[in-house]
Amino acid sequence: MGDLRLTVKQMSLSGTVALPTHLLHTTISATVQDNGELIIADLAKVLAFIKTLPQDALITLWQPKNSALRIISGKTELKLPTTDLVLSHKSVSKALALVDDAERNHWKSWADKPLTCYAKIEGADLFQVKGMEKVIGKGTPFEMIFDLEERLLVFKTGHKSSANMSTAIDMEDCTMDLDNDPSVGVASHYGEWLPHVVQSMPAGPVELYTANDFVCIFRHTEKDHLLLVMDKRGE
Repeated sequence: MGDLRLTVKQMSLSGTVALPTHLLHTTISATVQDNGELIIADLAKVLAFIKTLPQDALITLWQPKNSALRIISGKTELKLPTTDLVLSHKSVSKALALVDDAERNHWKSWADKPLTCYAKIEGADLFQVKGMEKVIGKGTPFEMIFDLEERLLVFKTGHKSSANMSTAIDMEDCTMDLDNDPSVGVASHYGEWLPHVVQSMPAGPVELYTANDFVCIFRHTEKDHLLLVMDKRGE
């Protein structure tokens, strides 16, 4: 993801990206002087800039309409030109319409296809997935298994002919549609990008909805944070 569009209103910053691999929506608190939007045309440079600052640094973002974005912290400033085309936001309207439909259906389906599995997990536990990449290395696919019998959400990565690794997250209140065999479990498959998106999930209670070879939805129940990851074998 190279760019980002942020909505500024009601003392908050919110952003949504919709890509072939995932949908991510989140909101954070902010001191807002003027409602509107901010366009980050080069997200990599902004993240690199923020990493150079102290952890508790105060950051100001300022962007008049159709003008460059200024990011200021103390006497340090980054200035970036704006853009009319935000690729990560191109499909957001269509994706959010699907989110609205799923919410109205109490997350029982996605795009008219059933979500047969449900569980509650701790958001902070998803950080374990990022640790797997540090051990095995980048460029390896991931498998996620919904194990109802053991009440575990299992992540696996690596290749059969080389090193591979697995980690498991405890699930609570987990259920599976009777059309599925609990002894077999439900599995989904993802690319090497998975650790980078699941680590965005804040700590706290998260509800999970998924199905075999289909999307997996992580919905934080205390924060405005929603992550949907697309199975690369499904649609």
